[in-house]
Amino acid sequence: MKKTFLILAAAMLMVACGTPQKQDSNAETTTPDTLTTTTDTAAFHDFDYVNEFNGNPFTWFKDGGLLLAVGDKEHHNAMTIGWGALGNVWGYEVNTITVYVAPARYTYEFMEKYPYFTVMTFDDNHKDILSYMGSHSGRDGNKEEALGLHVAYTEHGTPYYLEASEVYECEIIYRDQFDRNGFGDVPTKRYENFPAGIHHMYIGKILSAKRK
Repeated sequence: MKKTFLILAAAMLMVACGTPQKQDSNAETTTPDTLTTTTDTAAFHDFDYVNEFNGNPFTWFKDGGLLLAVGDKEHHNAMTIGWGALGNVWGYEVNTITVYVAPARYTYEFMEKYPYFTVMTFDDNHKDILSYMGSHSGRDGNKEEALGLHVAYTEHGTPYYLEASEVYECEIIYRDQFDRNGFGDVPTKRYENFPAGIHHMYIGKILSAKRK
């Protein structure tokens, strides 16, 4: 009788306390993604881009390209860009990155809708990202999933990738399409056979800069 009572008491104790082994197992299946994201995000640190910028403004956009991303956590897209400008406008303290997007590009829809964008650089080990992003459209599939990229978001909710080396977040302070009436020889020849349409210009005030 005493033995039966002890067995019943132990069973009741297990029901009341649950099975910690299963809880530990579940925790192990959900923890790695959180740890990976946190660790990779922490690898970035803010830097004084005005005094610590390492690039050449005349080649920065041309050395394999940069990546432009725009959107939010629900919908976003990225594309490789090979044109752009660095500088300031409407005040010495208004430092800017200017990017150009043709209206036929899928990213154009996002640039017209959202107020912020990011520009990213990548090291030589990730140049395949720029190649793929520049030769595939987000209309045809999820490019970041195809590449296995890890997306993160700025404090304004703008997307960027943890594989990047540097990330610049900008707020669009001016947007417009190039006026054909103002074209000289260079743009006239450029658009003679360019089905994507005349580019739109987006001047972005730099809000933050981070690097690994």
